[in-house]
Amino acid sequence: MTKARRLGVFTPVHYAVDPVTHTLAFEYIGGPTIKDIFLEFGSKGVVDEKMDDIALQVGDTIGNLHDGGVLIDFGLSFVSTLPEDKVVDLYVLERALLPMHSSCGNVMDKILEAYRKSSKQWSATFNKLGQCIV
Repeated sequence: MTKARRLGVFTPVHYAVDPVTHTLAFEYIGGPTIKDIFLEFGSKGVVDEKMDDIALQVGDTIGNLHDGGVLIDFGLSFVSTLPEDKVVDLYVLERALLPMHSSCGNVMDKILEAYRKSSKQWSATFNKLGQCIV
């Protein structure tokens, strides 16, 4: 989280660690999640400008994290600069978006377009992504 914040990614502030209860305390950030917004698109219809803005922010943020060697799947618990690991991130994101495909259409394509524009290392990642799809 600290490294992501240093890369310019908006993250909640980390307040405390409790070693006795093995818990972390973070700043609460209110508002709807991206998932909530996408589900709303499914019930009320897509707002193109809003979806484009979300895709741009997501793609740009992932590009910044990847260029900084930070993976978005924090459950992996390691830092990597390997294109293969970045592809896993993008694949996991795509799988997470699949259930919302009917309401979001080609949002992953828009995210990848924003990623390509923001990441200085996008080419190696996209080459590996292409190898995985084939």
